[in-house]
Amino acid sequence: MSYQTGPAPLPNAHPLDYWLSTELSTISPISARSRLREIADARGSYMGAWAAGIGMGAVLVLLGVLLAVRFDTLVPLPSLSLPGAALSVLCCVFYGRVRDRLPNTDRVLINRGPGSLRGALSFVAFILITFLALIALTAKPATWQDPATLLMLGAVLAFLICLLVGAIIVPATIMGRSRESLRNKAANDPRFRSLLEQDLAIWRDPHGNAGYGPL
Repeated sequence: MSYQTGPAPLPNAHPLDYWLSTELSTISPISARSRLREIADARGSYMGAWAAGIGMGAVLVLLGVLLAVRFDTLVPLPSLSLPGAALSVLCCVFYGRVRDRLPNTDRVLINRGPGSLRGALSFVAFILITFLALIALTAKPATWQDPATLLMLGAVLAFLICLLVGAIIVPATIMGRSRESLRNKAANDPRFRSLLEQDLAIWRDPHGNAGYGPL
């Protein structure tokens, strides 16, 4: 795939710092494709996916604890909390791996959810408003006078919010900051920077002579 965005030098004509610079990013079209942006977007997608797994595991742990307290039994802990904790730990391991390595950009990870914090907040707000509207329209007047029912509705709402934060908001925030995250990682992690340097040295645009950046 060619990432040409106009006249550009050969990939090795500039050092990595040039391609990583915020100045070059500012003057480049936000939709312009480049090798660095491809790496950043793929890395952000994988990190977001594993972060969602971490969030789902945490939600299972919370659900197990809440059910154990609600029904005064330890049964939900081994059936929900333990698998949730295992899922979170496993996803943390893979999150750390994709964060510290260059992704395989030939494998496309399809994301059908929001790709930014703003989009995630809009999506979550729509779901919560719809949920509350359904409750308001279907609940009987006596529902609002029953403390036990109100407590249950509050617990369901709190669980839904935690689920949406873990599955939607956190991954979308990570993906939305993927390019900034890559720039910070390259600046603060010498090992990761060396991986980018090696990639810069060997990468060539297969269909032209586009540059390595911008980011």
